[in-house]
Amino acid sequence: MEPVFAVVHEDPPVQAPPAPQKHGLGSTPPPPPPQVQGGGGWRVAARRVLGLVVFLATTAAFVVSIYRSRHSARDLALAIATQFLGTVLGLCFVKLKQLRGDRAAEVAVERRRVKIGMWVLLVALGCTVAVQLTLAVHGLALKLVVWGVTVFLLGLKTYLLFFRKEAEDAGRPAAELSPEEKV
Repeated sequence: MEPVFAVVHEDPPVQAPPAPQKHGLGSTPPPPPPQVQGGGGWRVAARRVLGLVVFLATTAAFVVSIYRSRHSARDLALAIATQFLGTVLGLCFVKLKQLRGDRAAEVAVERRRVKIGMWVLLVALGCTVAVQLTLAVHGLALKLVVWGVTVFLLGLKTYLLFFRKEAEDAGRPAAELSPEEKV
């Protein structure tokens, strides 16, 4: 005699995996297999620790500058603007680093936008610091030196962001370049 509370368990029917599809026009290719990054574990940890130390140091400097400039509205605005521009610039740098390895057209457009944003932030930050320095120094010659160094550094940053071809292709083998880029 069978117990009244017995439950019959049936396994669901086993289905065969779907047949591989040919990838023609209109179909999406399968995702690439995950890449295993070997070694360098201590480097990743060191970069994270260095990033944390830099973040804590800039935050401490920001707090000290806010405390010292609490009686001057101009100095307070400079401290807040400099911290904001530096933080957004750091975030743009991280985003650019993430986009650097991909060759897709959409990513290239986004990478170009991030570069333009970084350039605008660099110019704003450079001019903010240069204005503050020219207000602090005495004499026309020193003020001209400050602006000359600022213009030189902004020109160097522009070259490194936009005109240096090696920066785009650093770390990529030549086989990944399209035939148009090889010419």
